[in-house]
Amino acid sequence: MAPISDNWPDTRASLEIMEEEYTSRIISMVNQLMPHYATIESFATSLHPKRLPCRLITEHYTWGQSFLVFELLFQDNTSWIIRFGMRPMDAYFNTAAQLERKILNEVAALHLVRQRTTIPVPEIIAYHAHPSPTNPLGPDFPAFVLMTALQGMTIEDCGIAIHELSSGRELDLVGDSLDHFAGDEHKRRILQRYLRDIADIHVQLSRITFDSIGSFKIDASGEVSIGPGADFGMGPFKSAKEYFALQAEAYEQLAMAAGLDDEADEGEIADAAQLKRRFVASLWRKTMMPLVDERDDHGPFPMRHGDLHSENILVDDTGHIVGVLDWDCAGTVPWEAFAVPTFEVSGHFSDGDSDSASSIISEESLMTPPPPPVRPVVHRAFNRELAAAETQVGAGAVKPASGRSLAALHDSNAGHVGAYLAYWMYSLACDYDQTGRALHRMLGSDADIDQDFQRFADEVGALDVPENEL
Repeated sequence: MAPISDNWPDTRASLEIMEEEYTSRIISMVNQLMPHYATIESFATSLHPKRLPCRLITEHYTWGQSFLVFELLFQDNTSWIIRFGMRPMDAYFNTAAQLERKILNEVAALHLVRQRTTIPVPEIIAYHAHPSPTNPLGPDFPAFVLMTALQGMTIEDCGIAIHELSSGRELDLVGDSLDHFAGDEHKRRILQRYLRDIADIHVQLSRITFDSIGSFKIDASGEVSIGPGADFGMGPFKSAKEYFALQAEAYEQLAMAAGLDDEADEGEIADAAQLKRRFVASLWRKTMMPLVDERDDHGPFPMRHGDLHSENILVDDTGHIVGVLDWDCAGTVPWEAFAVPTFEVSGHFSDGDSDSASSIISEESLMTPPPPPVRPVVHRAFNRELAAAETQVGAGAVKPASGRSLAALHDSNAGHVGAYLAYWMYSLACDYDQTGRALHRMLGSDADIDQDFQRFADEVGALDVPENEL
């Protein structure tokens, strides 16, 4: 069996296209580890049930935001993965404290998932959450996690570009109406199996609930509890409204920070770009807070993977999911934030007319309710699989206090804003022309977005933006 790392992106080519500040962070970690490769191999062998020799594959390695990742190949062709925590990117992001929370969170999350579900996940072999004299690899080693490896490929390797099905236009998945795969029944079956398995994962995770919102921590006895969020150490929260209020504040701060780097369009006052982002952050707060169901406000709250995009989902050649990776972003969240799995936001954001110029408000349009949000292509197909998965579970299905089904939550405006648009608010930094227009339409304002932005600008007193600058 070929090493798993043979299927990873080409290391040299990947480094060559990265910015120098990121490349140097990776290379410095490799150089730090290089004299100690034999120590790593000996440590893994000492933990193997049969004490088999292994080789650290150094010609192929990969990385994410927080970890440098290597494969350890044993004599019997089985593999383990070892992930080393990289140095902080700055004083605020990927700090040592954040890295420690992420490691402990993933260890606890995998313990929960292996204990309470049938979701295929790695097994933790060993870990150390921070550099210290007690690090089993040695006092000079960084934090690490050692786990079993899972064999598989991504859905893209099966010829299905899931990111294209996660853009904002509708496509059905019934019989011959799957236009995207017209004439290719094989790919259609693969996609259906993939969606069915994600629906099963979604249902199983909904059964793992806690009384507060946050990330996981685990004690020496294996007891898992909720602690502060792994990302920025906030929480835990006792109510959904408390969680979403803090999220709204985070978007407001993001808008301020992102706006500092914005360049004004031709003829536009310099601060207008930042103010537009702040306006969008205010729209998210106005849209989301009324959508929180009072009956579910105080939990219990379900477990979410947090980063369930296609690169973290391994499948076989039939589309059956054989592994789910990278649980360091897992945690409990409000039901509205749980509603839409991350795989639905793996494409480019689109929301119908969001790229078009402002609409003209007519008397007829004022009498018409706001249009429903434009869902990703894959939305309806997944919703059907989710409803079927809930039906199959029957009485064993877990519902929130409000009694809403997972399929109903997935298809709700609350789920669209709390999970789907929340992702794009962060990824697009509260941009005006995409998430801004989507949120504004959902509010059903009598005015167009530019008129409401002008009112916002007047209210905050930051500047007066003439109409020809919008």
